[in-house]
Amino acid sequence: MSVALVLLIAFVGLAFDFGRIYVARNEAQVYTDAAALTAASRLDGTMAGVQKARDAVDKLPGNWNLGTERIKGVVVEFSSNGSNWTGTPEKDQTASGPWSYARVIAPSNDLNIVFLRAVGGPANFRILARSSAQSNPVRLVD
Repeated sequence: MSVALVLLIAFVGLAFDFGRIYVARNEAQVYTDAAALTAASRLDGTMAGVQKARDAVDKLPGNWNLGTERIKGVVVEFSSNGSNWTGTPEKDQTASGPWSYARVIAPSNDLNIVFLRAVGGPANFRILARSSAQSNPVRLVD
């Protein structure tokens, strides 16, 4: 009977951690989807549009981990064709406009693991999210 109780508690703990990972990944993905769509909606093909897109992403509320933490390390990149991405089109001499694609990446958000750690799992789980959107018409593309 006590072995069954220990197994039950172990499975509840695993379900708890996997549930938190699922929710955190979903929160990060929803943020990057919204940020990419917001950025793409501001693009007009010019450098002024790129700056408007960056400003719009900076103003978005970006909380995750059940709303307790701010999303960190957000990277905004731009492209004219959807394949050659640059994070600094204003400085990149090889990149050319018109800028019509925006990609938002949230690469560095770590979720503390509670129960998986007890069975040899990692102490942290990295939550990654990435979304790309096109302007005119504004839509997610990746």
